[in-house]
Amino acid sequence: MNEKIESKRLDYRFFREDDYPFMIELLGNDSVCQYLPRKVAYPNDIIKRVLDYYIDAHNRDEMQYIYLVLKKDTGRPIGYAGIQMVREFEKYEIFYAFIPGAWNQGFGTEASLRMRELAKEIGLKKVIALADIGNVGSQKVLERTGYDKVSQLPLWGLDLYFYEMSLEDENNDEK
Repeated sequence: MNEKIESKRLDYRFFREDDYPFMIELLGNDSVCQYLPRKVAYPNDIIKRVLDYYIDAHNRDEMQYIYLVLKKDTGRPIGYAGIQMVREFEKYEIFYAFIPGAWNQGFGTEASLRMRELAKEIGLKKVIALADIGNVGSQKVLERTGYDKVSQLPLWGLDLYFYEMSLEDENNDEK
């Protein structure tokens, strides 16, 4: 079990109860949530349920790795990243979200690449990603890190782009 992993500028660790204030900062932010199913900030009770789900993610039967993402130089949390099963497709998704202060600094790209490495390490052959059609930044990250846009579809009340990436093709290095 990879409880802690790292990349060049980021550390990743499993969630803990004391991460609740950060989750309020992240999921209580309308700018972040505009690309999530609620479209607006989540109330604290839902944020707590999300945190509890993330804390317990690695204890479930299916492979799930959900990490708090921290900047190495400050130790400050800036987002989350992970790999989880999307039941609607029965495929594993690489996902991430960051506070607005961490946007446009390459952290999404770095996290996407590290989660791709982890997916290979745990034996996945293919992964998917989903991006809101309005989230141009995330779309660029996905295309830059080796994903192919497959389709546009409605899911969870959102209009999303569906991406796939084969992990068996070694030509998926950052484009």
